[in-house]
Amino acid sequence: MLEPASPALRVTIVLDPETAALLDESRLALPDTSVRIFAGTLAGFASNGPMLRATDVLIAQFDAENPREFEEFERFVQAHRNHLPVIAAVSGLTVALTRKILRSDAVDVLPVPFTPDELHQAIETGRHQMLQVQPQARMRGGRILTFVGALGGVGTTAVASQAALIWAEKQSVCLIDLDLQFGNAALYLNLKPQLTLADLLDAGDRLDAEFLRSVADRHVSGLSVIASPRDMMPLDALTPEFVERLLDLAAQSYDVVLVDLPGAWISWSLSALQKSDAICLIAGLTVPGVHQARRQIEVLEANDLGDRVRLVLNRIVTPMFGKADLSQAETVLRRKVNFPVANDYPTISTAIDEGKAIGSIKVRSRIEKDMRAMVADLSAMIGAEQAAPR
Repeated sequence: MLEPASPALRVTIVLDPETAALLDESRLALPDTSVRIFAGTLAGFASNGPMLRATDVLIAQFDAENPREFEEFERFVQAHRNHLPVIAAVSGLTVALTRKILRSDAVDVLPVPFTPDELHQAIETGRHQMLQVQPQARMRGGRILTFVGALGGVGTTAVASQAALIWAEKQSVCLIDLDLQFGNAALYLNLKPQLTLADLLDAGDRLDAEFLRSVADRHVSGLSVIASPRDMMPLDALTPEFVERLLDLAAQSYDVVLVDLPGAWISWSLSALQKSDAICLIAGLTVPGVHQARRQIEVLEANDLGDRVRLVLNRIVTPMFGKADLSQAETVLRRKVNFPVANDYPTISTAIDEGKAIGSIKVRSRIEKDMRAMVADLSAMIGAEQAAPR
């Protein structure tokens, strides 16, 4: 019986744009290794959640003579030393610089420019280091999807919670309610958790994957839910650093992480969105709904997140035959409506009241069909259908 092939080592090389432009990528081919180039800064790579989670070994170029850049490199290495081997790539490398960099817990140092042999040797050092890491400490490939409403009252939490129940049929799933003031995800699932997001925030340095799982309440479906605080908190009680750590830990613990984001843009909103593999923007088929969705899309595109956005038009009144005409809305939005979801108030309201999946309330309803189609397409987009059970 043949042994299954080992997955290719995923190596990301962060190079400044000038260096990246000079690189002959045709010479990067290595056996059992997938190499990709990120032209930009280490900070830019660190904020790209999907790329970070899809990296087994990182090679990062920075100016080791620049105190700010060296400190930034040290912080990144320290934050990821238990699960991501990091190799420094430095121009004008000296013995003194090499010693200084290795004291930062980088696993190796690569001169810039480098030869194919030097690159191969550095990657093998990273591969060996990765194999020394305990499997439970390695970065896991959980996918993160964020649900955000174009404006209030469009059913964002209902869509997120029902999508979570569908995903939970086959995978480990966590729904995180980040709406500190009006979050209702737990109530929509008929849960009354003893612990909430506030307990994770109070944990400080004690926050780890085990503590996160202990705070999550368990729905009868197997879905885990981290509820919003019982008492209203100011939205700025969270910080970008806390949100990034929270989502990193959740992605290490679950196959799929769904985030219910408040509609208001705050300092940490972008942190959550940058960590996301997909962003589901929920809107209604109304004049204000469509125009507010367009405004949100423009903000997301300005932050280089437009390719991750999938547009959901909720509560669509469908004709008896055929499909609803969305052409006018798509003209205003200047993009395709990815997922129209049928209006079925009696079914969805009963599901919310009872904390159940819509399929258990009404079999083969149009709204369930639309929701399952959305989950299937999003799973294909982010590769969540390939995630191994944990």
